[in-house]
Amino acid sequence: MPVLYRKYRPQTFKQVVGQQSIIQTLQNQVASGNPSHAYLFVGTRGVGKTSVARILAKAVNCQNNIKHQASSIKESPHPNPPPQGEGISAGDACGECGVCKAIQIGNYIDLIEIDAASNTGVDNVRELIEHVRFAPSGGAYKIFIIDEIHMLSKGAFNALLKTLEEPPRHAIFILATTEIGKVPATIISRTQRFDFKRLSVKEIEEQLLLVIGRENAELPKEAIKLIAENAGGGLRDAMSLLDKVLTLGNNPGLDEVLQLIGITDIAISEKFLDLIIDSSLGGIPEFLNELLEKGVDFTVFNRDFLEYLRKILVLKISPEDNSFFSENHLSKAQQSVGRVTENEIIHIMRLFLRSLKEQTASPSPDLPVLLAGVEASMRKLGNSNNQPAPNHKPVKSTIGPGLKVEVSGSALEVAGKSWVEAKEAGIESALTNITLEQIAAEWPRVIEKLKDVNGPLAQLLRTAPLARVDGARVIVSVKYKFHKQNLEHAKNQESIVKILRETYGQNLAVGGEVAVRQEPEKAQAGALVDVLQVFGGELIE
Repeated sequence: MPVLYRKYRPQTFKQVVGQQSIIQTLQNQVASGNPSHAYLFVGTRGVGKTSVARILAKAVNCQNNIKHQASSIKESPHPNPPPQGEGISAGDACGECGVCKAIQIGNYIDLIEIDAASNTGVDNVRELIEHVRFAPSGGAYKIFIIDEIHMLSKGAFNALLKTLEEPPRHAIFILATTEIGKVPATIISRTQRFDFKRLSVKEIEEQLLLVIGRENAELPKEAIKLIAENAGGGLRDAMSLLDKVLTLGNNPGLDEVLQLIGITDIAISEKFLDLIIDSSLGGIPEFLNELLEKGVDFTVFNRDFLEYLRKILVLKISPEDNSFFSENHLSKAQQSVGRVTENEIIHIMRLFLRSLKEQTASPSPDLPVLLAGVEASMRKLGNSNNQPAPNHKPVKSTIGPGLKVEVSGSALEVAGKSWVEAKEAGIESALTNITLEQIAAEWPRVIEKLKDVNGPLAQLLRTAPLARVDGARVIVSVKYKFHKQNLEHAKNQESIVKILRETYGQNLAVGGEVAVRQEPEKAQAGALVDVLQVFGGELIE
């Protein structure tokens, strides 16, 4: 039995899903007898690039388009649209003639398909160019489809370029790529470019329902939505997932579907994010215990939660880019987006990226998820002046084999080890995960922002090298004690903390440590220069 994505691959333009503007343009070109000599199809995997290329090859050579074939190699397009087979719209393949059937089964001599991923060299392209010189044996055009064109070597691109500049009138090139950034501009400029979009969840759902009906199968509506949401906008991936699910029989349950395809229900990610946003420290271990009892794979859950956060971040940045959410889940996602900032989403994603890496070394894969969830939740507390949520009652729980956890509004104990540090300089330093490298990357921005608020303080930080991160404090190296005192003054800290929160999305402070003292004369001269810099003075003599 053929796999579903091959069995239900579109054979005519009319059957293509979700690329209406592209299809209409191509049909018009075929109907007018004036197709381009070279096309470039751009888009992610599984959105129909190769399928449309083959349909185009059919349409321009279709035996039911005899007048079109005769006129397509002339200078001017045919004034009248070509005759069509019954029920076939103008410019589409009939799907019934000898050419259409030959292309469909893969033995049409005038259609040459090349996978550039495995044919990257100059010799491969030169061999192809040799074929270009010969006229088609049957149809009006000889079609060359080159998939993953970005994989060609530089020499291969150069060899192809000359042919694209001056192709014979009987040749049509269709280039396809998932990485347009790797295709030389010289190639792009000699083609007609079409960008294939990801399909919406609704479009994928509709196609899945059609296929399920034709296969005489039944699936829970939630399972169909789940497949559509996890297809990444590609119908081919959706069909592959459906193919896998149907091995369970003609009427599998939702739990069976979830377990087989290795994904968690989006509702689980929604609820978990709610607990984090609500700073529900007590609710997080209870929720994870429930998942543990259900046998959820926490590595899969961590990965799926990250994917959900990615979609939330995209929705936050570009509210109109919401096609990867179904109607039901879009409303919930929009509510969540309204309750978090971009920095908070990024911070949560970094925590769960870290927990994903830690799961391989952890005594149980759920422990890193617990720590990331609690840390993210405590960050929300910090952004709310550390006001505990109503449900912050202490909770004792067991997560994983023999690991006892106690969570309250201000502390987390795992296996007897405290994961919350003491407060310093009025700043809670709980579970910060930022590195010195991350601090350094944005440090010039911090200084520029501070310059507008407190120029002398900004100058002091500019001349103080970053030393380390200590809990929630960024330690800088200063030369003199009065620099440290000035830096850690409550009023100055207030300005710094605000800018650090805006920049890094975390509650951070800055502390100073006095460097090793210099020789007296040098120290005195250095001190004078430093004082002048801090207070905006200038050494005259």
